[in-house]
Amino acid sequence: MIDFTLSFILSQILMLFAMGFDFLGMQFNNRKSIYLSFVISASLISAHYFLLGKVAAGIIVFFAVLRFIVCYFSTNKKYLYLFLIINTLVLIFTYVEMYDLIIYAGSCIFMIGNFQANHKLMRRLMMVGTSLIIVYNAIIFSPMGVIVEGNFLLGNIIGYYRHHIRSNSSK
Repeated sequence: MIDFTLSFILSQILMLFAMGFDFLGMQFNNRKSIYLSFVISASLISAHYFLLGKVAAGIIVFFAVLRFIVCYFSTNKKYLYLFLIINTLVLIFTYVEMYDLIIYAGSCIFMIGNFQANHKLMRRLMMVGTSLIIVYNAIIFSPMGVIVEGNFLLGNIIGYYRHHIRSNSSK
């Protein structure tokens, strides 16, 4: 049975604010604007997981904040490998439930997308990673997590269409 505690309610409210920053970020075409929005969103999402008692997810998303800061400045693959190692170490030290593997896998795919210089490939990989994170949020029963990540996926699809499909067909 779901316990609607203050922590649960606050976690869902944080996700509501994160949703705005996620959707906004995916509407930008400028890499720096995208990642600035992600820093704010991921900070809220990390706090959401901690409030739900999902330590592995909270720490993985906390490191995503740091990753987004690095991505703001660089797509250098050496940072990708560093963050993949950090992500793996976080999973090893915080693993509790089998479905921690789902957020780990989603985060790794998302991370590989983050370090792509090719904007189109970046968006595609982020769509796949986000889909796994939606599954994770459904399993842990975070309704706003599902809605926020679904909104993020939708925003990414819309942004992809606007910047890569519609703009190519008008040329």
